[in-house]
Amino acid sequence: MLEAGLELTPGEIRVLSHVIRYQGSRQAVLAERMGVEPMTLSAYLDRLEVRGLIKRTTDPSDRRAKVIHNTEKAEKVLADARPISLDVYERATHGLSEAERGEVERLLQRIRMNMANDPLAAEEPRATASKRALAI
Repeated sequence: MLEAGLELTPGEIRVLSHVIRYQGSRQAVLAERMGVEPMTLSAYLDRLEVRGLIKRTTDPSDRRAKVIHNTEKAEKVLADARPISLDVYERATHGLSEAERGEVERLLQRIRMNMANDPLAAEEPRATASKRALAI
């Protein structure tokens, strides 16, 4: 994504997409959902906060915990990244029938749920291709 002019790494884009998807989550919960160590997530969040893409606020129910919110600037960045993600998706699935694309998407969703440590992933409605492309 750096070469695309977004000035964010793929890891930062992934974190940002999770922040938007799980708006207002505690930092520790977000790390668990993503399947990363809390310190790893903290480093990404530090960089995103410096760029003005996220805000950390104190959780009103626990002063020690931080909740994460995206900014309007973050939504613009992901909107700018969407065409890139869609292009990658189209190249990856070129030549597949609609049924084959559906099967690939179903299998990737299962893999994502296996890897994400996210109990809510199983409850999410089936996402559109553009949402999936940004979430993977």
